[in-house]
Amino acid sequence: MSNIIEKLNCIKDLEKVGGCSASQIKLAQQELNITFPEEYIEFLKEFGTIRFSSKEWFGLNVSGYLNVVEVTKQERSVNKNFPLDSFVLEDLGIDAKLIIVNEKGQVFLIQIDKKEFLYNSLSEYLDICIARNNKTV
Repeated sequence: MSNIIEKLNCIKDLEKVGGCSASQIKLAQQELNITFPEEYIEFLKEFGTIRFSSKEWFGLNVSGYLNVVEVTKQERSVNKNFPLDSFVLEDLGIDAKLIIVNEKGQVFLIQIDKKEFLYNSLSEYLDICIARNNKTV
């Protein structure tokens, strides 16, 4: 089991949709014309989509606003500055701020034409999310 899966499994209030198949993941990558980083693929296979505390990570096995393909395509259509090597992981719900991840697995905050590097991996970002969640409990 990977590090990110172990960390997610330790979250007490974690809600998940259910894992995805390799063919679902491949189709999503084709639709977005990107390659998901390995940690995100592991996340999709195990959980599909998750919610905990005030966090919602977009994924597969859902439709609408939690579906990574739908949300990323929507963002690309309305934001000409959205990087084509990235997908939307999370909508922060304030001031059009999104958490995005590129093909290398690096995590960024994007707000229209502003892009700020945050973390080197999903696992690093998850550590911060868990720490914040533990402070609010």
